[in-house]
Amino acid sequence: MDAEGREAMMDSGETDGYSPFEIPFNPDPLRTPKKLRMVCIGAGFAGMTLAYKIQHEKKLGDVIDFQIYERLHDVGGTWLVNKYPGLTCDVPIHIYTLPWAPKHDWSRYMADGPEILQYTRDVARKFDLGRWIRFNTSLKEATWEEKSGKWKLKLEGQDGPFEDECDIFVGAAGTQNTPVNVRDESLDCKGKRIAVIGNGSSGIQAFGALQKQATHITHYIRSATWISLNYMSQFTRDADDRNFEYTDEEKAAFQDPENLLEYRRKLERFSNGIFKNLVFDETAPEVKKGFRATMEKVMKERLNENPELIGKLMPTYQPWCRRLTPGDGYLEALQEPNARLVDDPISEVTLTGIRTKSGEETEYDVIVAATGFVNSRVVPWKMVGRDGVSLAERFKDDADGYMSIAAPSMPNYFSIGCGPNFTIANGPVLSALGFICDNVLQWAQKIAEEDIQSICVKDEVVQAYNIYIQQVLRRTAWNRECESWYKKGRADDYRTGITAIYPGSMMHFKCMLERIRPEDFDIKYRSANPFNFYGCGLTALDMSSDNPDLSYYLTDTMRLDSIM
Repeated sequence: MDAEGREAMMDSGETDGYSPFEIPFNPDPLRTPKKLRMVCIGAGFAGMTLAYKIQHEKKLGDVIDFQIYERLHDVGGTWLVNKYPGLTCDVPIHIYTLPWAPKHDWSRYMADGPEILQYTRDVARKFDLGRWIRFNTSLKEATWEEKSGKWKLKLEGQDGPFEDECDIFVGAAGTQNTPVNVRDESLDCKGKRIAVIGNGSSGIQAFGALQKQATHITHYIRSATWISLNYMSQFTRDADDRNFEYTDEEKAAFQDPENLLEYRRKLERFSNGIFKNLVFDETAPEVKKGFRATMEKVMKERLNENPELIGKLMPTYQPWCRRLTPGDGYLEALQEPNARLVDDPISEVTLTGIRTKSGEETEYDVIVAATGFVNSRVVPWKMVGRDGVSLAERFKDDADGYMSIAAPSMPNYFSIGCGPNFTIANGPVLSALGFICDNVLQWAQKIAEEDIQSICVKDEVVQAYNIYIQQVLRRTAWNRECESWYKKGRADDYRTGITAIYPGSMMHFKCMLERIRPEDFDIKYRSANPFNFYGCGLTALDMSSDNPDLSYYLTDTMRLDSIM
């Protein structure tokens, strides 16, 4: 058969078996992108970052048909859900600000919950992010369909159930937005007898705020915890470890972009050193020793050397074994006449109060159960991937993901901030969300431009990755003997059980994600020939006009300082 006949046969979709890679001619330029549908679940900081980067930073609106579904009525994620008394960010707010939406006029060094929630709303409005968000919509089920290479989604909206589908599916629903216990926000606590259960961040903040309102208040704790200095206390007023209000002069100075950048860089630089200086066993022993000594000294001073309170509150485990809990004014509040601390385990919550294991029963008007969140690496919807694999079943014993962003047997699926071993306590979280989004969008562009149907991280890669990271995790403060929500996995002679937190510094995380690693993934193409994206032999630039700039690269490659 001559070339013309073969061409006609190929154009009709027929083949004579010359080669399994024989496909019709593609008349398009090199890497002509295919439009992709991307669906993201969650409109907190992660979903908002992805939306911003698609539409504004990367300008991929022509390539990605984007949609966010949010189960709540507004943006804000955890800051929309959490409204307990005393709710405050436990890190300096200027490093808990979206890098692409800096704010010069934060009220305090550590901002309160309502101000942060308003910030998320202001950001969404400024960048018109709401146009891609459908609120009051919950995802019920996501199922991968191999033939079409799409995720089939079943959702529930205000008008009832409906379905959607997408080429790329992103989970950004967070891990800190479903409290274990529902809170009654209408409750007036003034003049009441109050019990607070739990001494994580929520319990400590709530106790400090409610102590001022209660006639009597008791804090029930299961174990001691480090009531730390405010995070990065050396940057507080006179390094006195107290939260403070920014002055009008400071806010005005932060309107200068260079001043604001330098201030944030100073804070973020220190925060990014935490893993090396305070967590990783192999480095900075003197820093760790000094940090612990300072914590012990400050706690004892604020407890007025009270041996009973010191015995109940001062841990024996290494700082950073569990998330540090700054408690501005908490230790002082415990010593007020209307306050007391109980470490006798609770045996029963009765109709009128609380009974402890020793038999003591106390009546209360209000019980605040500050017992944390439903903290799981498993997504809150049914998710079935390749070959019918359930993500919940896959993660039941070992929540083994891939650099927090991908999961085995889940093609074209990415998680932002809610996958296993994310940088939840390694440095500025909102910067980390940006690193992940950049990686996801590198993949999206590759999928769109190279005629790819699906990518799925290899099982052996996931296994190798999770076996190796145990070597790092077991050399950290997180692996010491303490009760922590970082440890939700199976622990044995080799595994640490640490599934929540990334085993490395923030710089390490950034470098690992800067370039995608196609060798770690199984890639399936839409065509029988993986070079279909090659196209017609011309680029879009070649075909862009009658006189395109076909020597643009010389601007970067020609060294005019080396003329011979």
